[in-house]
Amino acid sequence: MKSQVFELKPETIRKLCLFVLRKILNQPSDWIGIGKEYQDLSAFEGNELFTQVFVRLFTLMREEGWIASSSDEQLFLVGLTFKGQTVIRHPSEIDAFYSRHFRSWEAKVQSWRAKVAKDARKEKHLAQKEAAQERKAQKGLAKRQATEASNEKRLVRLKAERERTARKAQTSLVASGKRIRASLPQCDNGQLLNLWKANTSRAASSRGPKKNEHLLVVSAVEKEWRRRVRDLPETEAFKWPSTQVGSGVGGGDFERANESFLKVLGYTVGKTNGLPESTRRLILDRCFSGQLPPIESLSTLRLWGEPKTALRLRKIAYHIAGLAKNFKKMPSGGYETAISDWEDDLKYLFDNYYVRHFGFNWPSRTI
Repeated sequence: MKSQVFELKPETIRKLCLFVLRKILNQPSDWIGIGKEYQDLSAFEGNELFTQVFVRLFTLMREEGWIASSSDEQLFLVGLTFKGQTVIRHPSEIDAFYSRHFRSWEAKVQSWRAKVAKDARKEKHLAQKEAAQERKAQKGLAKRQATEASNEKRLVRLKAERERTARKAQTSLVASGKRIRASLPQCDNGQLLNLWKANTSRAASSRGPKKNEHLLVVSAVEKEWRRRVRDLPETEAFKWPSTQVGSGVGGGDFERANESFLKVLGYTVGKTNGLPESTRRLILDRCFSGQLPPIESLSTLRLWGEPKTALRLRKIAYHIAGLAKNFKKMPSGGYETAISDWEDDLKYLFDNYYVRHFGFNWPSRTI
C-alpha cells in the first residue's frame, strides 16, 4: 500500500482518538501496539509527524483521564467517567481536545512541511546535478579513452612508418655502400681519400648498422689502398723544386713527403676548423690500424710503418707532440684550444695503444 500523508486537523485527531478508545474499551492494550496497528491501517508507517502526534495524544489522554493504566502498567484501559462508567468520548469533546492541544501545531506543521518540501527539492536538484556531472564525467572519460585509443593507433602507425623508413634507409644505405665499394677500383686517389674522410666522419657520428655500413666503406677504401701500394714502383722520381716564395713567416714550400698522413686524412684541431673529438679519435684509430692512402711515395709510406706497428704509433705520436711543442713556442698565443686537443689525443693514444702493446719512450705531453 502506498504511504499516505498524515494531515494534522480535527478530523484526523477525532479518528485517532476514537480508534484508541475503542481498542482499549473491552481489552487492555499497550500503546505501542495501538500506534503500530493504526499506522498499518492508515498507511502512515514511517511518518515522522504521525509518531510525534500519537505520542503527544496518548500522553495528554492519560493526563486528562481519558485512558488509565490497568493492573499491568504496560497496558491501558478507558478511564472512568464521573459516575464510574466508561464511555467513548463525544466528537465535540475530541474537537475541543484538538483545539486545546494541537491547534497551535498547525502553523509549525505547515512550516515543517514547507521545509521538508524545500529540502526534498534541494536534494532532488543536487541529485540531478550529480547525475549531470556523472554523465559529463562519463562523457569526458569516454572522449579521453577514444582520444587515447586514437593516439595509440597513431603512435603504432608512426612507429610502423619509422620502422619501414629505417628499413628502407638501411636497405638503401646497404645498396649504396655495395655500389660504392664496387666502384673503388675505378676511383682515383683523390676520390678514394674523399670517400675515406666522408665515411669516417659519418661513422663517428652514427650508431648501429649505419655506423657499420660507413666503416665497411672505410675498410674497403683501405683495402684498395693496400692493393695500390703493392703496385707502387720501387724507384721514384724526385720532386722538382719550386722557385716560388711561400707565404707566411719563414716562407717556402713544405714537401708533401714531409707532411703528416694525419693531415692527409683530414685530422684538424682547434676552434675554427677543428673536428669533433669522436671524429678525431676515429681518424687516429684508422691511421694507426688501417692502410694509408698511396698518395705519397713508397719510401714515405715505409717511414710510417705497417698498420698496428710501433713505428706507425711512434710516427703519429711524435708528429702530434711536435705540433703541440711548436705552437706552445708561438709568441702570438691564441692556440690554447688546439694545444689542448693535441694533448688530449696524445693521452688517448697512450691509454689505448702504447700502454697495451709498446714500451718505447713516449713523447711528453708537457713539452
